[in-house]
Amino acid sequence: MKTRDIKIIRDRLFARLHEVSGKRVSYHHRVSTHIGKGRQTLIGFLDEINSSEGFKEDGLTLVPGEVPWKPNVEVLLGAIYDDYLSRGWRLVYA
Repeated sequence: MKTRDIKIIRDRLFARLHEVSGKRVSYHHRVSTHIGKGRQTLIGFLDEINSSEGFKEDGLTLVPGEVPWKPNVEVLLGAIYDDYLSRGWRLVYA
């Protein structure tokens, strides 16, 4: 069973959102604050996350149905954790 520290997953997501927007990232922020509004923007961002360094190697496969259309960062992070768990990963807090 593969193992991943949840802090690494969180830091990867926060870094990517910060890189896109230049803004400080918080759990309660709407993802659209960082990537822009609209369904197509969110779908494009999910594809980008799936293919980004670290997530790609881990096999992340987020799809729009797994993430609400107007998520906050915490909800998106939860969807990422769920994706890992559904593929048999063990998530730890080290």
